[in-house]
Amino acid sequence: MTIFFVISVKVADGMNRILIIAIFLAVPSLVTAQKFGREQIVGAWTTREVSVTQPSGQTPVENATVEKTKRGLVNSRFIFKPNGLFVLQLPINAPTEFRELESMNNKMWHIRSKERMVFVGSLDDDLMTINVKIVNGSYYFLIRDTPLVLRMERSR
Repeated sequence: MTIFFVISVKVADGMNRILIIAIFLAVPSLVTAQKFGREQIVGAWTTREVSVTQPSGQTPVENATVEKTKRGLVNSRFIFKPNGLFVLQLPINAPTEFRELESMNNKMWHIRSKERMVFVGSLDDDLMTINVKIVNGSYYFLIRDTPLVLRMERSR
């Protein structure tokens, strides 16, 4: 983003001169907000924290479900390959019910830049939709149709 400032300066001899000062500012938050593309997503992402947008369950069963979900997803890896294929690697201690999520492996992934959304599956049948939020340099994957918010870290 480029911002130009025009300043009018009155010089001693009475003539108005226009002094044009061009200041090129790169406002990281605005640039980041405007640019969201494949290059920001390609790579391996590790889930560092799982939270839920709805209040924690009131019953012991609901609390157990939240804890099981966290155990299944913390340290999982979301891999967005440059060739358009997606791979999900679950941690060793993931509950067996989570293994069916691996059925998304080797499915195509697509991006909608303006909406900051990533889709896994075909264009007609999305298996998973991720809304990507960037807050203070941290990436969060919000899984559509679930209360899950995953704090992600790009693997090096």
